[in-house]
Amino acid sequence: MFEHTRLRVGTSYAQFHFRSTREPVVRFTEAISVAKQPIVFLPEIPEEASAVDMVLKFFVQRFHTSKVTLVARKEILSRLPDHRSFPLVTFSAEELNVWYLPKSDLLRKVKKSTFDVAFDLNIRVALPSSFLCRASQAPLRIGFVKPNADCFYNFQVQTGPSNNCVQVYSQLLKCIEMF
Repeated sequence: MFEHTRLRVGTSYAQFHFRSTREPVVRFTEAISVAKQPIVFLPEIPEEASAVDMVLKFFVQRFHTSKVTLVARKEILSRLPDHRSFPLVTFSAEELNVWYLPKSDLLRKVKKSTFDVAFDLNIRVALPSSFLCRASQAPLRIGFVKPNADCFYNFQVQTGPSNNCVQVYSQLLKCIEMF
């Protein structure tokens, strides 16, 4: 009943929290190809999580000499394809506050390392992942076009209208391959 209000308040807080953060100038043409420390926020919706297999394979191939860090909800781990070769940061609902924002311990886990590029694979709004993506302080933060995305990402991917998650992720990969 109050979930929409909680989400709206959490989003408003995030916009206020990140309002004065200066964005570094990023050259998109080479930002992904020179990245050494990518972080990937996995989908929080089970149907989306089970469709990221091709994306994880792409990251293994693209960043084969790098350490790709994955961030996922504990409840989704069973739906994910093979992710054992990646360092994994997990979180649960107990690590989020009433406004769906990460508590300080979870923020510390993500900020423990520095990252060159952040990918949020949530097709729909997932405030915890969006907030963590921005808090990761990666110079390049990539996400899908969705409401309030400008606050969290500096590169947004607009995919064609499709309910097929595999097709949406395929379009994301085509876009990333350009860089």
